[in-house]
Amino acid sequence: METTEFMFGVAAQLPSLEARDFSLMKDAGIGCLRFGDFKFDLAAFVQGRPQGEGFRQASARVRDLCGEGFRLIGITPGPREMAAVSLEPGSHEYYQAYDRICRFLAETFGEWIQWWQVANELDIWIFRDQLDLVQSVKFLKTGIRAMKSVRPDLKVGINITLFPSLPGEVDGNTDAHEGLVVAEGIYGDPTLPVDYAGFDSYPGSWREGGPESWHAYLDDFHALTGKPVLVQEFGYASAGGIMSPEEAASGLYPCESKKWKFHWRGEHSEAVQAAYLQESLRIFRGKPFVLGAIYYNWRDAKRCWQCKKPDCPAETAWGLLDQEGQPKLSYETLKKDFMRSAE
Repeated sequence: METTEFMFGVAAQLPSLEARDFSLMKDAGIGCLRFGDFKFDLAAFVQGRPQGEGFRQASARVRDLCGEGFRLIGITPGPREMAAVSLEPGSHEYYQAYDRICRFLAETFGEWIQWWQVANELDIWIFRDQLDLVQSVKFLKTGIRAMKSVRPDLKVGINITLFPSLPGEVDGNTDAHEGLVVAEGIYGDPTLPVDYAGFDSYPGSWREGGPESWHAYLDDFHALTGKPVLVQEFGYASAGGIMSPEEAASGLYPCESKKWKFHWRGEHSEAVQAAYLQESLRIFRGKPFVLGAIYYNWRDAKRCWQCKKPDCPAETAWGLLDQEGQPKLSYETLKKDFMRSAE
């Protein structure tokens, strides 16, 4: 499938974005926003209670963004969020509730959000929560079928990150071959109305390699799935030291060492982040089966969401903007490239 328009966007926390953010995005050619925080109270929905003010405000923000010309990619709740409904994970009632939730989201936002990602990276144990791999595939199928039954026009898919399957890598690959199990469960079912193959990867940070790794990753993933590919997450951390060979061999996690096991061009810095973004986009745009790419993340986080520490580079230094909202070199490079291409 060849594409006529390359979708480029960022992952962002919708409630925290302001008018200045939207202006900066447009100046850099960012036309898509990927997010999942609708302030949606799952327990209230399942129990038949009304949604709160946060959901109303998020809904209004969605409509406003569409009016400003942004294309939105919504993320449905995953198993971790489903814990709020207090149903036995993997039970009939659990999947029934998820079916209702996804139908509601499709009905409520289908007019404004055309693209949807069901849950997030269920090949990784932390996002599967209490579900096993077989249950996770059923969870994803439930969400896909629910949304497409309500709005067949929606573009619905999932995302996978543990590919290629390399047991022992720091990002979570084991001998269970989680990424392949989920991919084959979804894309191997000819009755499933899935529209694209979502792919997340961070070569140079969470796994070995760099932008050059994208050639084999994307070519092989496209061959495996038989679907056009949407890169749902990619990026490069702009801060953090490099582990010594001894530290890397010991199995230290970046949250523990405050360093990276992997790197590209010898360091994690703003300059390397900018070059990484530039080279990755060049590769993506050169592949006709790649629908687009979403950069992770719009803004640096103040704390690592995994270890909760402010000095941990693992989840704090991915942004195009720093923690104060000031553009980093990666943003400036992106903006210059966009302005040059528009001339």
